[in-house]
Amino acid sequence: MKKGEKLVIIGRGGTGGPSAMLSRKLMPDVDVTIVSEEERFIVR
Repeated sequence: MKKGEKLVIIGRGGTGGPSAMLSRKLMPDVDVTIVSEEERFIVR
C-alpha cells in the first residue's frame, strides 16, 4: 500500500487484532482503522 492510504479491519477477535497490529508495524505510513463492538481485545 502507498503512503496515505487507508486500511479498515473489521473485528478484533480471531485474526483481526493481530493483523491490525502487524499492519501498523509493517506499514507505518498507512492509516489503520479497526471496527469492532467488543469491549476487550480477545486472544484465542
